[in-house]
Amino acid sequence: MSRPGQVSRFKVVEADVDQLREHYANTLKPVRVNPMNRGASISVEDLHFSTGDFDIWSGLCRSGMEVSFSEPPDAFALYLPLSGAMELDARGRQFVSTPGKLIATDLSQTRMLRLHSERSHIGIAFSRKAVTRQLSELLDMPVIHDLDLFAECDMNTGAGAKLAAFGQVLWDNLANGPADNISARSTEYFFRTIMVAMLESVPHRYSALLERPASPAMPRQVKRAIDYMIANIASPIQVEDIAQASGVSIRSLQVGFQQFKDTTPLNYLRQLRLEGVRRELVGGRHDRISISDVARNWGFTHMGRFSVLYREAFGEMPTETLQLSRLGK
Repeated sequence: MSRPGQVSRFKVVEADVDQLREHYANTLKPVRVNPMNRGASISVEDLHFSTGDFDIWSGLCRSGMEVSFSEPPDAFALYLPLSGAMELDARGRQFVSTPGKLIATDLSQTRMLRLHSERSHIGIAFSRKAVTRQLSELLDMPVIHDLDLFAECDMNTGAGAKLAAFGQVLWDNLANGPADNISARSTEYFFRTIMVAMLESVPHRYSALLERPASPAMPRQVKRAIDYMIANIASPIQVEDIAQASGVSIRSLQVGFQQFKDTTPLNYLRQLRLEGVRRELVGGRHDRISISDVARNWGFTHMGRFSVLYREAFGEMPTETLQLSRLGK
């Protein structure tokens, strides 16, 4: 992904395997690319635009190929098919994308893409950081669970039709507009519009919360406190530090959290950390992941105490979570 404030353009025409690997490494992440038919050649055309936390691309796979990520992108993606078929394996689920059927997926949990001959689509990717931040703003609360966003949508009706139309307009603007006249700011706004539409219309773990009636506005000091906790999640934090960063007294901070979060500031911080550890253990992409390293990265320094808190929160030990995660892969 490119730096904020600029739109990068990448293009390959009639690429071979080595060119494709280099192209994907420059745009999303390193991949393994193989022809679907052993010994066959690969013929692909692709145009890719990137700006900040967002990417959009479109291409044509004239020959069949399989793509697997050496290092899965920490992002969510929409695939808007134009022609042909693509199979997608994500967290034990299999989807088949054909014209008229939009696919939404968590790329970090996507193991394999199989593009059949004459497959063409528009792909749009949103970084996890951008999606989490946007969803947190929509919910007015921290997003501490995995979204579990994997879905198919009919592109001819309802939400699927809206997402397809938005994606097509954005693509046409970038692909057909003058290369030296692309506004990074307006392009990012358009990406955000599509991202919000995806969060509001594609089923995920937080969908029900998005549909709930609006709650009373959370006080500014509570929002500032939560922002401070998230920004300093692994640092030693006392309630005095949180109150000072929020610009209120300790008593006012405690009252605000009790009223709007039904807990204390430090308990809220602890839950943020525990959920962060669990999310990383469940979605861990390394066979040799260290529970103690993960715990320390989320601010826990005493492993015995951490294990007790983790079991109280989730009903199982961290080792059990990791074992179940590996069995499910």
